[in-house]
Amino acid sequence: HYLMPQLFPQVRDCVLICNSIGKSASATGWRVGWCITPSHLADKYRSIHDQMVVMSPHPMQVATVTYLNLPNEYFKVELPSRYHGRVQKLRSALLEVGFEAIQPQGAYYVFADYRKVPNLKEMNPRTAAMHMIKTVGVACVPGDNFYGKEVYDGNRYLRFAACRSQSDIDSACTLIINNMKF
Repeated sequence: HYLMPQLFPQVRDCVLICNSIGKSASATGWRVGWCITPSHLADKYRSIHDQMVVMSPHPMQVATVTYLNLPNEYFKVELPSRYHGRVQKLRSALLEVGFEAIQPQGAYYVFADYRKVPNLKEMNPRTAAMHMIKTVGVACVPGDNFYGKEVYDGNRYLRFAACRSQSDIDSACTLIINNMKF
């Protein structure tokens, strides 16, 4: 992670840092997050912060504190290595069955072009994502969710997240390869 206020001290008074535990801890849906903001912006930003962490159960808050107290080595070496391995395995499985996907540069997901995948190429992104869930057994998100419906680029992508356990990624890759081979 890069912190803009550290890299560019001149913006320190106007940068808001907002994060959550969801992706880095493979705990999506926990809704435990935090904001670091200059004091003069805190009141204005409080409503957004409240929406990020509202109704977060106490056990999840305790688990988050435990997670954040792990040694720095975990965050600098082990976690990036884990994600890199998961993303690489998922990307390889997708490439094997005809998807095109560039090498992610630090992302926890693979944004894959499905236009050359025989059983998906004639589908719109939503239909292709539903096919992946119902027929293949692997969930993904339509690419146009990230571009907007009117932007063509999103119409060729599906997004596959690798922020799950290694065993979940292994299972997803097996399902992709076994159920999509052409």
